Amino acid sequence: MKSIGEVIETYALLTVAAFLMSLGVVWIFNSEQIVPGGVTGIGIIIENLTKGMGNGETGIPVWLSNLVINIPLFICGYFLLEKKSMIRTAYTTAVSTVFMAAIPTFPLATQDKLLNMILGGVMFGCAYGLMFRQNASSGGVDLMALILNHLRHDIGAPLFLGGIDLAIVVAGGLAFGFENMLYAVIAIAISTKLSDVIVQGLRHGKLVYIISSHCEEIKACIMNEIGRGVTVLNTRGGYTNEGRVMIISVLSSRQLVELKDKIRTIDENSFLIVGQVTEVFGEGFTKFSS
Repeated sequence: MKSIGEVIETYALLTVAAFLMSLGVVWIFNSEQIVPGGVTGIGIIIENLTKGMGNGETGIPVWLSNLVINIPLFICGYFLLEKKSMIRTAYTTAVSTVFMAAIPTFPLATQDKLLNMILGGVMFGCAYGLMFRQNASSGGVDLMALILNHLRHDIGAPLFLGGIDLAIVVAGGLAFGFENMLYAVIAIAISTKLSDVIVQGLRHGKLVYIISSHCEEIKACIMNEIGRGVTVLNTRGGYTNEGRVMIISVLSSRQLVELKDKIRTIDENSFLIVGQVTEVFGEGFTKFSS
């Protein structure tokens, strides 16, 4: 059960994420006529294609398309998907819709479209990373993919998500040109990589296996000097059939450097195996969160 402070922190981060995503849409992607996938991408196409229709010079705004498309998706998602995540996603979508309606259109950050795409990709990457870390999303296409996956279990949600986003990006290319579609691909690649770093980066760790004739000294060093826990296993060499002791520990990258220096001093003939782990939860690393 989260404390009130943790709940406030969660929704504060979701608000920041919604603002960054909305700023990227209004300030960069819509101004450049770039479609970076998602429901906001559909909104960008609709707004630009409806400009000049009727009596007004502006088209149907992105925020309105975002709202209209998301409402039926949330109704379906409420009955089909996990409620806690749905509440957070609904909050993020509602706040981002308000931001998109309220943020005025600024002059572009630079006159270089590539630099603008990099900036837009960074904004979206930070936004998505913050959302995913709080077990939320921006709604829209994410919800479409989850709902379709619920209806068709034999096809994974990532495949649905990729297919829908690809269709939206291609539609943007047809509307605004092939060059703009390639710029969209650059922005999507940046945002995808950055969001992954934000979600996984602080949880990475190094899993080490150590076999040494000085295991007690190394164990004491890890526990007392580096401040990490250890697990000790009795092993047997396949070639010599000799009984040995193996130490297992999970460290941060910085602590691994420190450990290697210590082992070099204690026993330079030690056998050390290092593996990368993508997520580490527990004391000294990332707390479990709901």
